[in-house]
Formats: sequence, C-alpha cells, structure tokens
Amino acid sequence: MKRQQEVQRTPRELLLPEGRRVSTIYKSDFPGGQGPVLLTSRSVWWGTRDMVFRTDLATGKREVYLPWAGGKGAIVALELDGDSVRVRTDAREAKIRPDSGAFDGYVRLRLGEDQLVPPPGACQKIAKTVEEWLGVPYLYGGNTKAGCDCSGFVGAMLRVAGKGVPRTSSAIAQSGKPVLGELRFGDVVCTPGHVALYLGNGWQAEAPQTGDVVKKTTIWHRTGATARRFL
Repeated sequence: MKRQQEVQRTPRELLLPEGRRVSTIYKSDFPGGQGPVLLTSRSVWWGTRDMVFRTDLATGKREVYLPWAGGKGAIVALELDGDSVRVRTDAREAKIRPDSGAFDGYVRLRLGEDQLVPPPGACQKIAKTVEEWLGVPYLYGGNTKAGCDCSGFVGAMLRVAGKGVPRTSSAIAQSGKPVLGELRFGDVVCTPGHVALYLGNGWQAEAPQTGDVVKKTTIWHRTGATARRFL
C-alpha cells in the first residue's frame, strides 16, 4: 500500500507516521535534499537529485540506486507498481525490482559501515594493498609505489588477486564484465578518461590527477559512470 502522503520530509530527514525518523544524509554534512517519497509496508523510498534511496523498515539497512550506463534524469515521482517501484524522472521512466535484481538503468550500492568489510580471500588482500598505497603520488604512466596514474593503480590492485587488466583507462572500460546490477568490492568504476576501484559503502580508491596522491573518495560526484568486473 502506498502511503506517500503520510511522510513529512525535511532537508535532512523523513518523519514517518509512527514517529520514526529516517536520515536522508548520504555524505557527511551534506543536506539530503528534496524530492518525492514513497512509503510501503516494507520500505521507505526517496529521491534526491538523480538518485533513489531505500531503507528497509525492519532492519534499518539502507541502499541507493544510482543512474548508470544509460539511466538519467532528475527524480520527479516514485510510485508503487506491483512488486516494483516505478521511477519517473524528467527524462525517462524506469522500474526497480529490488527482490529480483532488475534495476532498469540503475546500479545498486548497499550502504552501511558493514559494507566496507571486503569478502574473504583475494578481496581482503586487495583491501590491505589499497591501504599500503594511500599517499602514493600521481605519475602519468606509472604503476608502482614510486608513482602511478589511475589505470596503473587499478591494475596493480587487481594483480594482487591474480587478475590482469589493460593498461589504459579506456581499454579497461571495454574489458571485463559490465556491471548491470549490484556494485561490489573490487569493481572498477569507469568515467570518461578515468578509472577507480570500488571499496563499498559509496567509497572508492583512486589516483585522481597530476599533483594529487592515491586516496579514498566517495562516488557521489561521478557523472557518466559505468563499471566493469574482473574479480
């Protein structure tokens, strides 16, 4: 049952009918914005800019659906449609079916500090190596701890897991398997001319640009992104 009219929204939170408060803040000290809200028996959904968020009312777990590989437009309405949520933007209409993994031009990120714990095995080795490379200076054409560029860094991290990738960011963006559903630890986030390694909970590791160093950043600023899977 849709109960959108029973939810009040402020710039920072949703006020549910039973008095429960759900934060809409998705990065530190950044207002959650305004947009449509949809309350169902299981979840509360809300739109912010071009992103759709969902909180499970039973567990409190939160996830976000980012426009990816063709999805676009500012969110203008959220509507319940059977087992789906119909997302209307100012450019298109899509359906998200969270239980079936069909996200129609969006990719899902599960949020929460627990999502920063990498899966056992090779992913944990990669996570340890990422920590060791933080602060390495950007060097165009480099792929060592003396200096690296974006694709050199990503390639070095995946080699820890025994995975080889092409040398350039454009070639990486055409290799591996396309990510069409859930973004996972170790996936390569590709934007025009750049690649980064996804770490979980909306964080990535990257060698950004000349004059910078390898560091962790959030993915909220990305535009025109796709992702490739090598693990």
